[in-house]
Amino acid sequence: MIVLGLDTSGYDNAVGITDGDKVLADSLFSAKTDSLEQIVANIDSVLKDAGLAIEAVDGIGVGLGPGSWTGIRVGVTVGKMLAFATAKPVAGIPTFEALAYTARDSSRLLCPIISVGAGDAVYAGLYNFKNNEIMRKGDYYVGGIAGLTELITESCVVIGTDISSMAEAIARATGKDVIPLERKPCGAAVACLAAKRLARGESDDVLALTPLYLKESTAKAFVNKYAKKS
Repeated sequence: MIVLGLDTSGYDNAVGITDGDKVLADSLFSAKTDSLEQIVANIDSVLKDAGLAIEAVDGIGVGLGPGSWTGIRVGVTVGKMLAFATAKPVAGIPTFEALAYTARDSSRLLCPIISVGAGDAVYAGLYNFKNNEIMRKGDYYVGGIAGLTELITESCVVIGTDISSMAEAIARATGKDVIPLERKPCGAAVACLAAKRLARGESDDVLALTPLYLKESTAKAFVNKYAKKS
């Protein structure tokens, strides 16, 4: 199954194409404007790198965030437009899962982290890779690093951008072995995870698909909570 994956939740537009486990093309483009035209042009560039036309794609994978509110919204809109126009199935993939998938060779707990952009507040999730599947442990987390350390009870791999200082803070607070892994959202990872969902018949309604917005009010509440503790 050939799947086009895109994620526009960060400072780069990630676009990739996979055929099964084989990566046909995978690129990052600076998200200077997050415009529809720019993202469509980036998709066209990756299709050319793979030597494919959009008609050859069997499905669309879309990164749902969290991350840049505007970026995610535009990327999800583009994915839905492509799916609707080509009558291809679409599968939404949380950006957390795509980040965790890049560390699937590790047997440790996987902790993808995305900065909220306010103080030390982060979005995070805890995952294991078992039986060739990414499995989430518990709910998503929004808050400061201090609160996140309370959820980590074993050695882990912390995944994200500019992650070293966060990994060090988690290691100090937990006393556990913490490995930092610098990763950006990856279009090929989104495509691979989408292909698994689509193969199981788990496509999303193209009109109802929405970004994964962890509530701003929740994020602000956590920021204020940990600011008072410091």
